[in-house]
Amino acid sequence: MESKKMEEYRDSLRIKAKAVLNKLPDNSENIDNADITKLIEELQLHQIELELQNEELRSAQKIIEENKSRYISLFNNAPVGYVILDEIGMIKQHNETFLKILNRRDIKKSGQAFADLLVDDDASGFRARYKALYKQPQGKKIEAKISTGNGTICHVLLEGTRHNQSTIMKEDTLSELMLTITDINDLKMTKHRLSETLEESRKKEKEVKSLLMGARAVLEQGSFESISRKVFDICSGLIGSTSGYVALLAEDGSENEVLFLEAGGLPCDVDPELPMPIRGLREVAYRENRSVYDNNFMESRWVEYMPVGHVRLENVMFAPLVLKEKTVGIIGLANKPSDFNDNDARIAEGFGELAAIALQNSKNLDKRDKSEKANAELIKKLQEAMANVKQLSGLIPICSHCKKIRDDKGYWNQIEAYISEHSDAQFSHGICMECAELLYPDFDLYSTDDQ
Repeated sequence: MESKKMEEYRDSLRIKAKAVLNKLPDNSENIDNADITKLIEELQLHQIELELQNEELRSAQKIIEENKSRYISLFNNAPVGYVILDEIGMIKQHNETFLKILNRRDIKKSGQAFADLLVDDDASGFRARYKALYKQPQGKKIEAKISTGNGTICHVLLEGTRHNQSTIMKEDTLSELMLTITDINDLKMTKHRLSETLEESRKKEKEVKSLLMGARAVLEQGSFESISRKVFDICSGLIGSTSGYVALLAEDGSENEVLFLEAGGLPCDVDPELPMPIRGLREVAYRENRSVYDNNFMESRWVEYMPVGHVRLENVMFAPLVLKEKTVGIIGLANKPSDFNDNDARIAEGFGELAAIALQNSKNLDKRDKSEKANAELIKKLQEAMANVKQLSGLIPICSHCKKIRDDKGYWNQIEAYISEHSDAQFSHGICMECAELLYPDFDLYSTDDQ
């Protein structure tokens, strides 16, 4: 292909040369043979010089074509899109990567404004900023959204640099703006996922902190009613409900006994003495030992069980207090500005477990108090009994002859003195019959009748 072009080029030069030669005057009559020989020699030398120059030109042209081809390949296959704009923002040239970003095969060759490829909001902003960008593009970055050929939106990052192109007259230059268009959809998606993950971790952190606060409330000394109120307030604040209550199952299992009721500032004219039977959505929570909720309560079948004057309930949730696999109470939550969800149900069940632990602790404390009171009364009685009793125990050293007892200091004491000192026993002295006969034979201290 290149040799054919060169041949065509040489043929066109020859035709031009002949045309010029034909216009020159014919001086061949005044030329002798020596001049002709010299002229032929000069022409041959000149021909050789031209051929050498021509060869150098062909080599230079080949290098230029290779560089041009390499440049075009690099330009079109660059990892980012390239667009060259004129001073009013019209597209003069673009690469293939830019078309891939656009998901189009081609765009208008002329009269295509770059801003028209952007979504409406970004297009107006780009037009407003283009003059400043064209004048001084260095260091400026613009994030924008491009409408692609398949109707989707592609997030791109725009960066510019001035490009001065020489014209035919070397003293003139044509100023252009080269934009690099980087597809940042993946980056945007990653940032979005990171943002969602961060938000989720913050929610989890808040949940953990709230559960820890609830656990600390359970560990506090106090009545179950006060502790359950703290647990309810923490749970309600975390989930976002504004109304609710905590109730315990009555001993006969027929109804709820409400510990407290939070109306959330809404009017509630229900008689506080009115019983709260186990029915409706509450009954489901009691029966299945799990959290249940309804986000359209006023339109549900459960609304028929609401007593007259009850606070309006847009949505409700019930979380059970489970002890030994049986629901013994309920946390009621209502009127969350948004809908309850499964995560709310999971959280409420966690606080229900804390309330159940508090209830069990309260029962254990009551049993402990009763036991301690009974033990205190028993100890008091034992102490009173012990106060009236002194017992001798252990090994007592006694003389086998005189029956004296040796004390801890090594002294021998009369048996009655030792016993009197170490017990509450008292002695009244007398004399037995054998000793009376032995010591007082003259006295009849013991008569037969006395015996």
